[in-house]
Amino acid sequence: MLRPLGKKSASWIAGCATLLLTPAAFGAPEAEPTGCDEKAQVEYGSSTIAWDPENQSNSGWILTLAGPGCEDTRKEFEAGQTPKFVYRDLEDGVFNWELELIPKVDANGRAALKRARETGDMKEVKALRKAQRLPVERRFACGAFQILDGRIVEDSEPERLNQEQDQLNSEAAAANGLTPLGAPALEDPELDNSAQADQVILDDLIVDGSLCVGFDCVNGENFGFDTIRLKENNLRIKFEDTSGGSFPSNDWQLTANASANGGVNKFSIDDITGNRTPFTVEARAPSHSLYVDDGGRLGLGTSVPVVDVHVVSGNSPTVRLEQNGSSGFAPQTWDMAGNETSFFIRDTTNGSTLPFRIRPGAPSQGLVIDPDGKIGLGVLSPTGSLHSRRTDGETQLLLEENSGTEDARTMMQLSNNGRVRWQMTDTSGNGQQWTFFSSEDNFNISSGSNAGQEFVLNGNGNLTITGMLFDSSDRNRKENFEEVDKNDILERLAALPITRWNYKEQEDSIQHIGPVAQDFHAAFGLGYDNLHIAPADKASVALASIQALYARLQQKERELEGLKAQSQQLETLRSQNESLLQRLEALEAKIQ
Repeated sequence: MLRPLGKKSASWIAGCATLLLTPAAFGAPEAEPTGCDEKAQVEYGSSTIAWDPENQSNSGWILTLAGPGCEDTRKEFEAGQTPKFVYRDLEDGVFNWELELIPKVDANGRAALKRARETGDMKEVKALRKAQRLPVERRFACGAFQILDGRIVEDSEPERLNQEQDQLNSEAAAANGLTPLGAPALEDPELDNSAQADQVILDDLIVDGSLCVGFDCVNGENFGFDTIRLKENNLRIKFEDTSGGSFPSNDWQLTANASANGGVNKFSIDDITGNRTPFTVEARAPSHSLYVDDGGRLGLGTSVPVVDVHVVSGNSPTVRLEQNGSSGFAPQTWDMAGNETSFFIRDTTNGSTLPFRIRPGAPSQGLVIDPDGKIGLGVLSPTGSLHSRRTDGETQLLLEENSGTEDARTMMQLSNNGRVRWQMTDTSGNGQQWTFFSSEDNFNISSGSNAGQEFVLNGNGNLTITGMLFDSSDRNRKENFEEVDKNDILERLAALPITRWNYKEQEDSIQHIGPVAQDFHAAFGLGYDNLHIAPADKASVALASIQALYARLQQKERELEGLKAQSQQLETLRSQNESLLQRLEALEAKIQ
Protein backbone atom coordinates (compact mmCIF):
# COMPACT_ATOMS: atom_id res chain seq x y z
CA MET A 1 0.00 0.00 0.00
CA LEU A 2 1.41 3.36 -1.01
CA ARG A 3 1.25 6.38 1.29
CA PRO A 4 1.83 10.09 0.62
CA LEU A 5 4.22 12.20 2.62
CA GLY A 6 2.47 13.73 5.63
CA LYS A 7 1.45 17.36 5.01
CA LYS A 8 -0.69 19.87 6.85
CA SER A 9 -3.82 20.93 5.02
CA ALA A 10 -3.72 24.42 3.51
CA SER A 11 -7.10 24.77 1.88
CA TRP A 12 -9.01 27.05 4.29
CA ILE A 13 -9.57 27.54 7.99
CA ALA A 14 -13.19 26.76 8.69
CA GLY A 15 -15.42 24.85 11.01
CA CYS A 16 -13.92 21.56 12.04
CA ALA A 17 -16.50 19.67 10.00
CA THR A 18 -15.50 21.49 6.81
CA LEU A 19 -11.73 21.15 7.10
CA LEU A 20 -10.47 20.28 3.59
CA LEU A 21 -7.34 18.21 2.96
CA THR A 22 -5.10 18.89 -0.01
CA PRO A 23 -5.02 15.76 -2.21
CA ALA A 24 -1.56 14.25 -2.24
CA ALA A 25 0.18 12.61 -5.16
CA PHE A 26 -0.87 9.13 -4.11
CA GLY A 27 -4.54 9.83 -3.19
CA ALA A 28 -6.39 12.00 -0.68
CA PRO A 29 -6.07 11.01 2.99
CA GLU A 30 -9.16 10.42 5.06
CA ALA A 31 -10.58 13.61 6.63
CA GLU A 32 -9.80 13.78 10.31
CA PRO A 33 -12.61 13.87 12.93
CA THR A 34 -14.00 17.23 13.80
CA GLY A 35 -16.26 16.99 16.84
CA CYS A 36 -18.61 19.47 15.17
CA ASP A 37 -21.86 19.01 13.30
CA GLU A 38 -22.27 22.24 11.35
CA LYS A 39 -20.19 23.86 8.63
CA ALA A 40 -19.10 27.47 8.37
CA GLN A 41 -16.63 29.21 6.13
CA VAL A 42 -14.42 31.86 7.74
CA GLU A 43 -13.36 35.11 6.12
CA TYR A 44 -10.52 37.13 7.64
CA GLY A 45 -10.26 40.91 7.21
CA SER A 46 -7.79 43.47 8.44
CA SER A 47 -9.63 43.82 11.76
CA THR A 48 -12.62 41.47 11.53
CA ILE A 49 -13.39 37.79 11.30
CA ALA A 50 -16.72 36.82 9.72
CA TRP A 51 -18.42 33.43 9.58
CA ASP A 52 -20.70 32.19 6.79
CA PRO A 53 -22.67 29.23 8.25
CA GLU A 54 -23.96 26.71 5.77
CA ASN A 55 -27.05 25.92 7.86
CA GLN A 56 -29.49 28.85 7.83
CA SER A 57 -32.55 27.01 9.15
CA ASN A 58 -32.25 28.36 12.66
CA SER A 59 -33.19 31.37 14.78
CA GLY A 60 -29.64 32.56 15.28
CA TRP A 61 -26.09 31.74 16.30
CA ILE A 62 -23.99 31.96 19.44
CA LEU A 63 -20.35 32.83 18.82
CA THR A 64 -17.87 31.93 21.56
CA LEU A 65 -14.20 32.81 21.23
CA ALA A 66 -11.42 31.85 23.63
CA GLY A 67 -7.74 32.63 23.48
CA PRO A 68 -5.07 34.96 24.89
CA GLY A 69 -6.74 38.18 26.01
CA CYS A 70 -10.31 37.11 25.15
CA GLU A 71 -11.07 34.15 27.37
CA ASP A 72 -14.74 35.09 27.79
CA THR A 73 -16.00 36.50 24.48
CA ARG A 74 -19.59 35.49 23.74
CA LYS A 75 -22.12 37.12 21.43
CA GLU A 76 -25.49 36.15 19.94
CA PHE A 77 -26.57 36.82 16.37
CA GLU A 78 -30.10 36.61 15.00
CA ALA A 79 -30.95 34.66 11.85
CA GLY A 80 -29.85 36.61 8.81
CA GLN A 81 -27.07 38.41 10.67
CA THR A 82 -23.45 37.65 9.83
CA PRO A 83 -21.55 36.38 12.88
CA LYS A 84 -18.56 38.68 13.17
CA PHE A 85 -15.75 39.39 15.59
CA VAL A 86 -13.77 42.63 15.59
CA TYR A 87 -10.24 42.19 16.91
CA ARG A 88 -7.61 44.73 17.88
CA ASP A 89 -4.29 44.26 19.64
CA LEU A 90 -4.79 40.58 20.27
CA GLU A 91 -1.89 38.65 21.75
CA ASP A 92 -0.07 36.15 19.61
CA GLY A 93 -1.38 32.65 20.04
CA VAL A 94 -4.08 30.20 19.03
CA PHE A 95 -7.75 31.19 19.32
CA ASN A 96 -10.54 28.60 19.44
CA TRP A 97 -14.04 29.44 18.28
CA GLU A 98 -17.44 27.80 18.35
CA LEU A 99 -20.48 28.87 16.35
CA GLU A 100 -23.50 27.27 17.99
CA LEU A 101 -26.87 26.97 16.29
CA ILE A 102 -29.86 28.43 18.17
CA PRO A 103 -32.70 26.18 17.08
CA LYS A 104 -36.11 27.35 15.99
CA VAL A 105 -38.80 26.46 18.55
CA ASP A 106 -42.49 27.04 17.82
CA ALA A 107 -45.07 28.23 20.34
CA ASN A 108 -46.08 24.67 21.25
CA GLY A 109 -42.48 23.75 21.87
CA ARG A 110 -41.87 26.79 24.05
CA ALA A 111 -45.02 26.02 26.04
CA ALA A 112 -43.89 22.43 26.52
CA LEU A 113 -40.47 23.58 27.72
CA LYS A 114 -42.09 25.98 30.16
CA ARG A 115 -44.39 23.27 31.55
CA ALA A 116 -41.44 20.92 31.91
CA ARG A 117 -39.56 23.54 33.92
CA GLU A 118 -42.56 24.18 36.17
CA THR A 119 -43.54 20.54 36.76
CA GLY A 120 -40.25 18.71 36.30
CA ASP A 121 -41.98 16.28 33.91
CA MET A 122 -39.92 15.91 30.72
CA LYS A 123 -42.18 13.34 28.99
CA GLU A 124 -43.78 15.88 26.67
CA VAL A 125 -40.38 17.39 25.82
CA LYS A 126 -38.95 13.94 25.04
CA ALA A 127 -41.90 13.20 22.77
CA LEU A 128 -41.40 16.45 20.86
CA ARG A 129 -37.70 15.73 20.51
CA LYS A 130 -38.45 12.27 19.22
CA ALA A 131 -40.78 13.86 16.67
CA GLN A 132 -37.94 16.27 15.78
CA ARG A 133 -40.01 19.30 16.84
CA LEU A 134 -37.46 20.19 19.51
CA PRO A 135 -33.66 20.01 19.25
CA VAL A 136 -32.12 16.78 20.47
CA GLU A 137 -28.50 17.85 20.92
CA ARG A 138 -26.13 20.75 20.47
CA ARG A 139 -25.11 21.56 16.90
CA PHE A 140 -22.19 23.83 16.19
CA ALA A 141 -19.28 24.57 13.92
CA CYS A 142 -15.88 25.00 15.49
CA GLY A 143 -12.32 25.79 14.61
CA ALA A 144 -9.28 27.83 15.42
CA PHE A 145 -7.00 30.49 13.98
CA GLN A 146 -3.58 31.77 14.93
CA ILE A 147 -2.33 35.30 15.55
CA LEU A 148 1.36 35.68 14.70
CA ASP A 149 3.18 39.00 15.02
CA GLY A 150 -0.15 40.76 15.47
CA ARG A 151 -1.76 39.33 12.32
CA ILE A 152 -3.70 36.25 11.31
CA VAL A 153 -1.57 33.61 9.61
CA GLU A 154 -2.46 33.57 5.91
CA ASP A 155 -3.57 30.44 4.07
CA SER A 156 -0.62 30.73 1.66
CA GLU A 157 1.91 30.02 4.39
CA PRO A 158 1.15 26.30 4.87
CA GLU A 159 2.09 25.63 1.27
CA ARG A 160 5.46 27.31 1.81
CA LEU A 161 5.92 25.40 5.04
CA ASN A 162 5.05 22.13 3.29
CA GLN A 163 7.57 22.87 0.56
CA GLU A 164 10.25 23.58 3.16
CA GLN A 165 9.35 20.34 4.91
CA ASP A 166 9.59 18.41 1.61
CA GLN A 167 13.04 19.84 1.06
CA LEU A 168 14.15 18.85 4.55
CA ASN A 169 12.74 15.34 4.00
CA SER A 170 14.61 14.95 0.73
CA GLU A 171 17.88 16.19 2.19
CA ALA A 172 17.62 13.88 5.18
CA ALA A 173 16.75 10.94 2.97
CA ALA A 174 19.65 11.55 0.61
CA ALA A 175 22.07 11.82 3.52
CA ASN A 176 20.99 8.40 4.76
CA GLY A 177 20.87 6.68 1.38
CA LEU A 178 17.06 6.58 1.44
CA THR A 179 14.42 7.39 -1.07
CA PRO A 180 11.94 10.14 -0.16
CA LEU A 181 9.68 7.36 1.10
CA GLY A 182 12.29 6.34 3.66
CA ALA A 183 13.25 2.95 2.14
CA PRO A 184 16.79 1.93 1.01
CA ALA A 185 17.53 2.97 -2.56
CA LEU A 186 17.34 0.14 -5.08
CA GLU A 187 20.53 -0.69 -6.92
CA ASP A 188 18.77 -1.18 -10.25
CA PRO A 189 18.00 2.34 -11.56
CA GLU A 190 15.36 0.92 -13.88
CA LEU A 191 13.19 -0.08 -10.95
CA ASP A 192 10.55 2.34 -9.78
CA ASN A 193 11.75 3.76 -6.46
CA SER A 194 8.53 5.71 -5.98
CA ALA A 195 6.74 2.71 -4.56
CA GLN A 196 7.66 0.12 -1.97
CA ALA A 197 5.80 -3.06 -1.20
CA ASP A 198 4.05 -3.39 2.18
CA GLN A 199 5.63 -5.81 4.62
CA VAL A 200 3.28 -8.43 6.02
CA ILE A 201 4.42 -10.37 9.09
CA LEU A 202 2.44 -13.53 9.69
CA ASP A 203 3.63 -13.99 13.25
CA ASP A 204 4.23 -12.07 16.44
CA LEU A 205 6.65 -9.16 16.06
CA ILE A 206 9.11 -8.52 18.85
CA VAL A 207 11.32 -5.47 18.66
CA ASP A 208 14.29 -5.67 21.01
CA GLY A 209 14.84 -1.92 21.19
CA SER A 210 12.88 1.16 20.34
CA LEU A 211 10.49 1.70 17.47
CA CYS A 212 10.15 4.84 15.33
CA VAL A 213 7.19 5.19 12.99
CA GLY A 214 6.70 8.10 10.62
CA PHE A 215 8.02 9.80 7.53
CA ASP A 216 10.63 11.75 9.45
CA CYS A 217 12.32 8.80 11.21
CA VAL A 218 16.03 8.62 10.25
CA ASN A 219 18.75 6.04 10.44
CA GLY A 220 20.54 6.37 13.75
CA GLU A 221 17.51 7.85 15.50
CA ASN A 222 18.40 8.90 19.05
CA PHE A 223 15.54 7.41 21.09
CA GLY A 224 16.67 8.43 24.55
CA PHE A 225 14.17 6.78 26.88
CA ASP A 226 11.49 6.53 24.17
CA THR A 227 10.21 3.01 23.53
CA ILE A 228 7.86 3.96 20.69
CA ARG A 229 8.18 7.23 18.79
CA LEU A 230 5.84 8.65 16.14
CA LYS A 231 7.67 11.22 14.04
CA GLU A 232 6.15 13.26 11.23
CA ASN A 233 3.98 16.32 10.76
CA ASN A 234 0.63 14.48 11.00
CA LEU A 235 0.58 12.25 14.06
CA ARG A 236 -2.37 9.93 14.51
CA ILE A 237 -3.00 6.52 16.07
CA LYS A 238 -6.23 5.03 14.81
CA PHE A 239 -8.17 2.16 16.37
CA GLU A 240 -10.28 0.67 13.58
CA ASP A 241 -12.56 -2.03 14.92
CA THR A 242 -13.70 -4.52 12.26
CA SER A 243 -16.17 -6.34 14.50
CA GLY A 244 -19.47 -7.29 12.96
CA GLY A 245 -22.97 -8.07 14.12
CA SER A 246 -23.92 -6.73 17.53
CA PHE A 247 -20.34 -6.51 18.78
CA PRO A 248 -19.01 -3.04 19.63
CA SER A 249 -17.27 -1.65 16.55
CA ASN A 250 -16.74 2.05 17.11
CA ASP A 251 -13.51 3.47 15.69
CA TRP A 252 -11.29 5.75 17.78
CA GLN A 253 -8.20 7.83 17.21
CA LEU A 254 -5.47 9.53 19.21
CA THR A 255 -4.59 12.82 17.52
CA ALA A 256 -1.62 15.09 18.17
CA ASN A 257 -2.20 18.65 16.90
CA ALA A 258 -4.62 19.95 14.29
CA SER A 259 -3.60 19.57 10.65
CA ALA A 260 -4.80 23.01 9.49
CA ASN A 261 -2.56 26.04 9.42
CA GLY A 262 -3.17 28.17 12.50
CA GLY A 263 -4.85 25.22 14.15
CA VAL A 264 -4.59 24.13 17.75
CA ASN A 265 -1.56 22.47 19.29
CA LYS A 266 -3.35 19.79 21.24
CA PHE A 267 -3.75 16.13 22.07
CA SER A 268 -7.23 14.66 21.65
CA ILE A 269 -9.22 11.45 21.64
CA ASP A 270 -11.48 11.31 18.60
CA ASP A 271 -14.66 9.29 18.16
CA ILE A 272 -14.12 8.52 14.48
CA THR A 273 -17.44 6.74 13.95
CA GLY A 274 -19.46 9.44 15.69
CA ASN A 275 -17.39 12.30 14.23
CA ARG A 276 -16.81 13.67 17.73
CA THR A 277 -13.85 14.82 19.80
CA PRO A 278 -14.89 14.16 23.41
CA PHE A 279 -11.46 14.84 24.96
CA THR A 280 -8.84 17.49 24.18
CA VAL A 281 -5.80 18.86 25.98
CA GLU A 282 -4.20 21.97 24.49
CA ALA A 283 -0.45 22.48 24.44
CA ARG A 284 0.99 24.58 27.26
CA ALA A 285 -1.92 23.70 29.53
CA PRO A 286 -0.66 24.13 33.12
CA SER A 287 0.73 21.15 34.95
CA HIS A 288 -1.93 19.07 36.68
CA SER A 289 -4.73 20.75 34.72
CA LEU A 290 -6.52 17.41 35.07
CA TYR A 291 -5.32 14.95 37.72
CA VAL A 292 -7.01 11.82 39.09
CA ASP A 293 -5.34 10.41 42.18
CA ASP A 294 -5.35 6.86 43.49
CA GLY A 295 -8.47 7.56 45.55
CA GLY A 296 -10.50 8.63 42.51
CA ARG A 297 -10.32 12.30 43.50
CA LEU A 298 -10.22 14.76 40.63
CA GLY A 299 -7.78 17.63 40.73
CA LEU A 300 -8.13 20.64 38.45
CA GLY A 301 -4.91 22.59 38.76
CA THR A 302 -3.50 20.40 41.53
CA SER A 303 -1.83 16.98 41.84
CA VAL A 304 -2.90 16.55 45.45
CA PRO A 305 -6.73 16.71 45.43
CA VAL A 306 -8.06 16.32 48.95
CA VAL A 307 -11.78 16.12 48.08
CA ASP A 308 -13.73 14.43 45.30
CA VAL A 309 -13.31 17.47 43.00
CA HIS A 310 -10.56 19.94 43.92
CA VAL A 311 -10.14 23.15 41.87
CA VAL A 312 -7.01 25.28 42.36
CA SER A 313 -6.36 28.66 40.77
CA GLY A 314 -4.38 31.74 41.69
CA ASN A 315 -7.39 34.02 41.18
CA SER A 316 -11.04 33.20 41.89
CA PRO A 317 -11.39 29.51 40.93
CA THR A 318 -14.68 29.29 39.06
CA VAL A 319 -17.13 26.66 37.79
CA ARG A 320 -19.40 27.83 34.95
CA LEU A 321 -22.87 26.38 34.26
CA GLU A 322 -24.00 27.50 30.81
CA GLN A 323 -27.38 26.69 29.28
CA ASN A 324 -26.76 27.92 25.76
CA GLY A 325 -30.17 27.55 24.10
CA SER A 326 -29.22 24.51 22.01
CA SER A 327 -32.07 22.48 23.55
CA GLY A 328 -34.71 25.17 23.11
CA PHE A 329 -34.62 26.56 26.63
CA ALA A 330 -33.68 30.20 27.07
CA PRO A 331 -29.90 30.76 27.35
CA GLN A 332 -28.68 31.31 30.90
CA THR A 333 -25.19 31.23 32.40
CA TRP A 334 -24.26 30.94 36.08
CA ASP A 335 -20.80 31.05 37.65
CA MET A 336 -19.90 29.52 41.00
CA ALA A 337 -16.66 31.02 42.31
CA GLY A 338 -14.72 31.94 45.41
CA ASN A 339 -11.87 34.22 46.43
CA GLU A 340 -10.59 36.11 49.46
CA THR A 341 -13.67 38.37 49.48
CA SER A 342 -16.47 35.79 49.28
CA PHE A 343 -17.95 32.63 47.83
CA PHE A 344 -20.52 33.74 45.30
CA ILE A 345 -22.97 32.78 42.59
CA ARG A 346 -22.78 35.09 39.57
CA ASP A 347 -25.66 35.61 37.12
CA THR A 348 -23.45 36.12 34.08
CA THR A 349 -26.35 36.46 31.63
CA ASN A 350 -27.94 39.38 33.45
CA GLY A 351 -25.14 41.83 34.00
CA SER A 352 -22.89 39.53 36.09
CA THR A 353 -24.84 40.35 39.25
CA LEU A 354 -24.02 38.46 42.46
CA PRO A 355 -27.35 37.33 43.97
CA PHE A 356 -25.69 35.02 46.51
CA ARG A 357 -22.54 35.66 48.56
CA ILE A 358 -20.91 34.17 51.67
CA ARG A 359 -18.12 36.12 53.33
CA PRO A 360 -15.01 34.38 54.73
CA GLY A 361 -15.33 33.72 58.45
CA ALA A 362 -19.10 33.15 58.32
CA PRO A 363 -20.10 30.99 61.31
CA SER A 364 -21.20 27.39 61.22
CA GLN A 365 -24.90 27.01 60.50
CA GLY A 366 -24.78 30.49 58.95
CA LEU A 367 -27.45 29.29 56.52
CA VAL A 368 -29.29 25.98 57.00
CA ILE A 369 -32.25 24.55 55.07
CA ASP A 370 -33.75 21.56 56.86
CA PRO A 371 -35.70 18.68 55.23
CA ASP A 372 -39.00 20.51 55.83
CA GLY A 373 -37.80 23.58 53.96
CA LYS A 374 -37.28 25.63 57.13
CA ILE A 375 -34.41 28.12 56.92
CA GLY A 376 -32.05 28.55 59.84
CA LEU A 377 -29.69 31.51 60.23
CA GLY A 378 -27.20 30.49 62.87
CA VAL A 379 -29.33 27.55 64.02
CA LEU A 380 -28.98 23.92 62.88
CA SER A 381 -32.59 22.87 63.58
CA PRO A 382 -34.89 25.81 62.79
CA THR A 383 -38.31 25.67 64.43
CA GLY A 384 -39.93 28.21 62.11
CA SER A 385 -39.98 28.87 58.39
CA LEU A 386 -37.23 31.43 59.05
CA HIS A 387 -35.34 31.05 62.32
CA SER A 388 -32.45 33.38 63.19
CA ARG A 389 -30.25 32.98 66.27
CA ARG A 390 -27.11 34.79 67.38
CA THR A 391 -25.18 35.10 70.63
CA ASP A 392 -23.39 38.41 70.05
CA GLY A 393 -26.28 40.82 70.65
CA GLU A 394 -26.63 41.53 66.92
CA THR A 395 -29.76 39.53 66.06
CA GLN A 396 -32.03 41.84 64.11
CA LEU A 397 -34.25 42.01 61.06
CA LEU A 398 -33.66 44.97 58.74
CA LEU A 399 -35.79 45.65 55.67
CA GLU A 400 -34.27 48.51 53.70
CA GLU A 401 -35.35 49.98 50.36
CA ASN A 402 -32.81 52.23 48.64
CA SER A 403 -34.50 53.03 45.35
CA GLY A 404 -34.26 56.78 45.95
CA THR A 405 -37.95 57.42 45.32
CA GLU A 406 -40.53 58.29 47.97
CA ASP A 407 -43.22 55.90 46.80
CA ALA A 408 -45.29 54.13 49.45
CA ARG A 409 -44.34 50.46 49.68
CA THR A 410 -45.46 47.38 51.56
CA MET A 411 -42.24 46.48 53.38
CA MET A 412 -43.59 43.54 55.36
CA GLN A 413 -46.76 41.49 54.95
CA LEU A 414 -48.15 38.71 57.15
CA SER A 415 -50.79 36.58 55.43
CA ASN A 416 -52.76 33.58 56.66
CA ASN A 417 -55.95 31.77 55.79
CA GLY A 418 -57.37 32.94 59.10
CA ARG A 419 -56.23 35.08 62.02
CA VAL A 420 -52.63 36.30 62.15
CA ARG A 421 -50.54 36.54 65.33
CA TRP A 422 -47.23 38.25 66.02
CA GLN A 423 -45.69 37.43 69.38
CA MET A 424 -42.91 39.01 71.44
CA THR A 425 -41.50 37.03 74.39
CA ASP A 426 -39.03 38.14 77.05
CA THR A 427 -36.92 35.06 77.87
CA SER A 428 -34.95 36.71 80.70
CA GLY A 429 -37.13 34.99 83.31
CA ASN A 430 -39.99 37.39 84.04
CA GLY A 431 -42.17 35.64 81.49
CA GLN A 432 -43.52 38.86 79.97
CA GLN A 433 -45.15 38.24 76.61
CA TRP A 434 -47.06 40.46 74.21
CA THR A 435 -49.15 39.27 71.31
CA PHE A 436 -50.30 41.30 68.32
CA PHE A 437 -53.14 39.57 66.54
CA SER A 438 -56.21 40.00 64.41
CA SER A 439 -59.72 38.89 65.37
CA GLU A 440 -62.62 39.38 63.01
CA ASP A 441 -62.07 42.98 61.84
CA ASN A 442 -60.09 44.05 64.92
CA PHE A 443 -56.41 44.56 65.56
CA ASN A 444 -55.54 43.55 69.12
CA ILE A 445 -52.65 43.79 71.53
CA SER A 446 -52.67 41.49 74.53
CA SER A 447 -50.27 40.75 77.34
CA GLY A 448 -49.49 37.10 77.97
CA SER A 449 -49.91 37.69 81.71
CA ASN A 450 -53.39 39.12 81.15
CA ALA A 451 -56.14 37.12 79.51
CA GLY A 452 -57.86 40.29 78.33
CA GLN A 453 -57.24 42.48 75.30
CA GLU A 454 -55.58 45.69 76.44
CA PHE A 455 -55.82 47.33 73.03
CA VAL A 456 -58.55 46.83 70.39
CA LEU A 457 -58.73 48.81 67.14
CA ASN A 458 -61.60 47.90 64.87
CA GLY A 459 -62.02 48.42 61.13
CA ASN A 460 -64.10 51.57 61.68
CA GLY A 461 -61.27 53.24 63.56
CA ASN A 462 -62.77 52.80 67.01
CA LEU A 463 -60.09 52.29 69.65
CA THR A 464 -60.74 50.65 73.01
CA ILE A 465 -58.16 50.33 75.75
CA THR A 466 -58.58 48.82 79.20
CA GLY A 467 -56.41 51.39 80.97
CA MET A 468 -55.74 55.12 80.88
CA LEU A 469 -54.82 57.16 77.79
CA PHE A 470 -51.96 59.57 78.42
CA ASP A 471 -51.28 62.40 75.96
CA SER A 472 -47.78 63.79 75.82
CA SER A 473 -47.77 67.33 77.28
CA ASP A 474 -44.16 67.86 78.31
CA ARG A 475 -43.22 71.57 78.28
CA ASN A 476 -39.87 70.60 76.74
CA ARG A 477 -41.67 69.27 73.69
CA LYS A 478 -43.61 72.47 73.09
CA GLU A 479 -42.78 75.91 71.71
CA ASN A 480 -44.33 79.18 70.52
CA PHE A 481 -46.24 79.76 73.76
CA GLU A 482 -48.72 82.70 73.87
CA GLU A 483 -51.56 83.73 76.14
CA VAL A 484 -55.13 83.10 75.03
CA ASP A 485 -58.24 85.17 75.56
CA LYS A 486 -60.21 82.84 77.78
CA ASN A 487 -63.32 84.96 77.67
CA ASP A 488 -63.18 84.85 73.90
CA ILE A 489 -62.84 81.07 74.02
CA LEU A 490 -65.79 80.94 76.40
CA GLU A 491 -67.88 83.05 74.08
CA ARG A 492 -66.92 80.82 71.11
CA LEU A 493 -67.68 77.71 73.12
CA ALA A 494 -71.02 79.14 74.13
CA ALA A 495 -71.84 79.64 70.45
CA LEU A 496 -70.56 76.16 69.42
CA PRO A 497 -73.42 73.82 68.42
CA ILE A 498 -73.59 70.78 70.69
CA THR A 499 -75.86 68.00 69.45
CA ARG A 500 -76.72 64.38 70.03
CA TRP A 501 -75.80 61.97 67.19
CA ASN A 502 -74.43 58.54 66.23
CA TYR A 503 -71.71 57.33 63.84
CA LYS A 504 -72.99 55.87 60.59
CA GLU A 505 -70.85 52.77 61.11
CA GLN A 506 -72.51 52.11 64.48
CA GLU A 507 -75.99 51.15 65.49
CA ASP A 508 -78.47 54.01 65.94
CA SER A 509 -78.78 53.06 69.58
CA ILE A 510 -75.16 54.00 70.26
CA GLN A 511 -75.52 57.73 70.94
CA HIS A 512 -72.92 60.46 71.43
CA ILE A 513 -73.00 64.16 72.35
CA GLY A 514 -70.55 66.74 71.10
CA PRO A 515 -69.61 69.18 68.37
CA VAL A 516 -68.72 68.22 64.82
CA ALA A 517 -65.12 68.76 63.66
CA GLN A 518 -66.10 71.34 61.05
CA ASP A 519 -67.78 73.61 63.65
CA PHE A 520 -64.98 73.07 66.18
CA HIS A 521 -62.27 73.90 63.65
CA ALA A 522 -64.19 76.97 62.44
CA ALA A 523 -64.62 78.21 66.03
CA PHE A 524 -61.09 77.61 67.31
CA GLY A 525 -58.82 76.79 64.32
CA LEU A 526 -57.17 73.89 66.17
CA GLY A 527 -55.85 70.54 64.92
CA TYR A 528 -54.65 69.18 61.56
CA ASP A 529 -57.85 69.73 59.61
CA ASN A 530 -61.59 70.25 59.90
CA LEU A 531 -62.39 66.53 59.95
CA HIS A 532 -60.88 65.59 63.30
CA ILE A 533 -60.84 66.87 66.87
CA ALA A 534 -57.93 66.03 69.15
CA PRO A 535 -59.10 65.04 72.65
CA ALA A 536 -56.46 67.36 74.13
CA ASP A 537 -57.87 70.30 72.14
CA LYS A 538 -61.40 69.65 73.35
CA ALA A 539 -60.18 69.33 76.92
CA SER A 540 -58.10 72.52 76.61
CA VAL A 541 -61.05 74.51 75.22
CA ALA A 542 -63.10 73.28 78.17
CA LEU A 543 -60.31 74.19 80.62
CA ALA A 544 -59.91 77.68 79.17
CA SER A 545 -63.67 78.18 79.32
CA ILE A 546 -63.75 76.96 82.92
CA GLN A 547 -61.03 79.44 83.81
CA ALA A 548 -62.99 82.22 82.12
CA LEU A 549 -66.11 81.22 84.05
CA TYR A 550 -64.08 81.06 87.25
CA ALA A 551 -62.76 84.58 86.67
CA ARG A 552 -66.30 85.80 86.10
CA LEU A 553 -67.48 84.04 89.23
CA GLN A 554 -64.71 85.66 91.25
CA GLN A 555 -65.75 89.05 89.92
CA LYS A 556 -69.36 88.40 90.88
CA GLU A 557 -68.28 87.32 94.36
CA ARG A 558 -66.31 90.52 94.81
CA GLU A 559 -69.32 92.53 93.70
CA LEU A 560 -71.51 90.59 96.11
CA GLU A 561 -69.12 91.30 99.00
CA GLY A 562 -69.38 95.02 98.20
CA LEU A 563 -73.13 94.80 98.22
CA LYS A 564 -72.99 93.01 101.56
CA ALA A 565 -70.86 95.81 103.04
CA GLN A 566 -73.24 98.43 101.72
CA SER A 567 -76.14 96.47 103.21
CA GLN A 568 -74.45 96.41 106.61
CA GLN A 569 -73.86 100.14 106.43
CA LEU A 570 -77.51 100.66 105.56
CA GLU A 571 -78.52 98.43 108.47
CA THR A 572 -76.39 100.53 110.80
CA LEU A 573 -77.95 103.72 109.48
CA ARG A 574 -81.41 102.20 109.84
CA SER A 575 -80.65 101.25 113.43
CA GLN A 576 -79.33 104.73 114.12
CA ASN A 577 -82.45 106.24 112.50
CA GLU A 578 -84.68 104.05 114.62
CA SER A 579 -82.79 105.11 117.77
CA LEU A 580 -83.13 108.77 116.82
CA LEU A 581 -86.82 108.31 116.14
CA GLN A 582 -87.29 106.74 119.53
CA ARG A 583 -85.44 109.54 121.28
CA LEU A 584 -87.44 112.10 119.28
CA GLU A 585 -90.65 110.44 120.23
CA ALA A 586 -89.57 110.45 123.90
CA LEU A 587 -88.80 114.21 123.79
CA GLU A 588 -92.08 114.94 122.14
CA ALA A 589 -93.83 113.00 124.87
CA LYS A 590 -92.08 115.05 127.60
CA ILE A 591 -92.96 118.30 125.90
CA GLN A 592 -96.57 117.40 125.77
